[in-house]
Amino acid sequence: MLTVVLLLLLPVVLGMSLMRVFQLPRDLWAGRARINPRRKALCAFAIAVMYCALATYTVLILCAVARAIWTPPRTIHDFFAAAFVTLAYPPVYVAFEWVLYYSVKPASQA
Repeated sequence: MLTVVLLLLLPVVLGMSLMRVFQLPRDLWAGRARINPRRKALCAFAIAVMYCALATYTVLILCAVARAIWTPPRTIHDFFAAAFVTLAYPPVYVAFEWVLYYSVKPASQA
């Protein structure tokens, strides 16, 4: 049941993460968002690590989906390899949002 729910959430999470990957640097650069001033070094490091993880995982998931469409899994091993990549994506996005919630504030609140 959990697998079905996570697979149904995949397109939604993918869309939200693509928006975040492109929008976060623009917001920081334009000054619409600021890094938390209390723990600036730690927050900047956490954002950088999670941003790289989300961007890398987004590219990986897009490649895995394209590969699954191009050549569908034929063995159970191929299926589990593709399922592992897709099932681990929502928790990566939740971790990214958790870091952003505590590390980035709108410019008016910073």
